[in-house]
Amino acid sequence: MNFNLKTLALAAALALASQAASAASFNFSGVVDFSAATPSLIGQTIEVQFSFDDAAAALVGPDGTVALQSLQVSFLGQTYFLPQAVDAYAQFEGGLLVGPNAGFANVSGGDLQLQSFFGSSGFAYSLNGADSVGELSVSAVPEPSSWALGLAGLGLVCGVARRRRQAR
Repeated sequence: MNFNLKTLALAAALALASQAASAASFNFSGVVDFSAATPSLIGQTIEVQFSFDDAAAALVGPDGTVALQSLQVSFLGQTYFLPQAVDAYAQFEGGLLVGPNAGFANVSGGDLQLQSFFGSSGFAYSLNGADSVGELSVSAVPEPSSWALGLAGLGLVCGVARRRRQAR
């Protein structure tokens, strides 16, 4: 019977791990560095959260793109979402995520473009002829479901170990 419990616990842990790896979510942030023509915008921040299907990303190869599943951009006091974006996708180079690409028109009166290529992520914002280009940093975000699945798997392993000790 112990063998069956071990097998069940191992199968459950593997299933939980594979489910946790099916989606990937990331944060993306930076600071606007405008020219002197737009001093009121210097130092404004941009915050981006995006996700894509991790399994689909594995199929694109080392250099490719995958469609975004979600996208939320907070910039200049407004929030924009995936349905408002033009040509939204995640860029991969050398097998590594570079970042998201997406365009937004009429963002606080200007145009915003998230750009990821040549190994770096950035953005460009154009307002009344004044352009800003900035670098952005990308970091992984653990999903609440990933934490829950990991804790459930740990609970199963601990339960099997406890039963095994009690059976002795």
